[in-house]
Amino acid sequence: MNARHDDHQHAPIQDRQALRAHRREILVVCLARGLGGSTRSLVTVLDCLPESFRRVLCTPGGGPFLRLLRTRGLIDGHLAIPNGGLGFKGKLSRFVAMFEIVRWVRRHRRAVQAIHANGPEELNLVIPAALIFKVRVVVWSHARDVSPWMRRLRVVLGPLVRRMDIRWAAVSNLARDVLVDGGLATTSLVKIVPNPIDPADVVGTRRTAGARSADRVTIGYLGSDARYKGFLLLPDVVEALAEAPVRWLVFSNERSSKSSEAWRRLRELDPERVSFPGKVANVRDAYGQCDIVFMPSLDESFGRVAAEAMLNGLPVVASDLAPVRDLLDGGKAGKLFPPGDVAAAARCLLELIDDADARARLGRRGQELAGRFEPHTVVAELTALYEQDRRLVAG
Repeated sequence: MNARHDDHQHAPIQDRQALRAHRREILVVCLARGLGGSTRSLVTVLDCLPESFRRVLCTPGGGPFLRLLRTRGLIDGHLAIPNGGLGFKGKLSRFVAMFEIVRWVRRHRRAVQAIHANGPEELNLVIPAALIFKVRVVVWSHARDVSPWMRRLRVVLGPLVRRMDIRWAAVSNLARDVLVDGGLATTSLVKIVPNPIDPADVVGTRRTAGARSADRVTIGYLGSDARYKGFLLLPDVVEALAEAPVRWLVFSNERSSKSSEAWRRLRELDPERVSFPGKVANVRDAYGQCDIVFMPSLDESFGRVAAEAMLNGLPVVASDLAPVRDLLDGGKAGKLFPPGDVAAAARCLLELIDDADARARLGRRGQELAGRFEPHTVVAELTALYEQDRRLVAG
């Protein structure tokens, strides 16, 4: 999908050139380098922005996120900033990043429509530029909890934020509550703008039963092996279903040192029951092999894996977290279990393993609900925040 060009591809060449010459600039600030849920959603945002915007990405150099955007031609410029991590080096890199953003905005201030900060941490970097040059900032938060820096700086950040031309958005009610609890915004100021999901990016071609398994149900785990994703629960759940006619596909790679024991236990199981395709770049291939998607997360701000499964018409068995419960309409598009409860998770899975009609019914309901993630509708909500009551910068 490269939808941003669709509305203009048939316009006369002179009109397209004039449009490009007068495009307003959006500086998109994102510290993540990898392709996680928030950055994959940001790819879709950049793909669907109107041609009238010039998209400049501000992010650390390198990484699959930047490479994908360049490969697909979805950015018109890149401002590289450092990201030194924790400690003194990290603090120094943040000051350098602030300075680079100020320099960029100063040079482009007549053309800047807005700065898009892809979360509270990114907001921290753009405050000086926004205050100095009176540039609109749109914060689109995916945060799961109030970070330590937000707690420490809330007394300082609150007054600064109130002096800014700022608009707030969050991917879920929980992500909104993080902004409120962090002292950055009030509930009424935060608009819920869910992650946009392009079906062309995530919906796979369902393989025939023979290609998957004629006599077994395939359960897929997609995501990282981080603790908050509930990966450590996976060996216990797999073992609890040892007698069930199932095949497990683990679409993940070993990254976290804290998950090594879980990986060891999984790899000792029968390879006919548990396979390790690894994390795939094209998630369509993963969903095309699944009958059920298992998401045992302990913490989520949205639950993109569940949303992608819904678009594929797949039933989801997931932890009963508030954002996920909202996605699944209280369990009408999947089954929910208390976070961390292995026995309850196994029972939910077993109910679907034994009932193909229930799997189909939940999958159909998920597809009906998935219209909420339609990319152009979602991106139009962000675009409205970029443009709303714009304060023109005086020359």
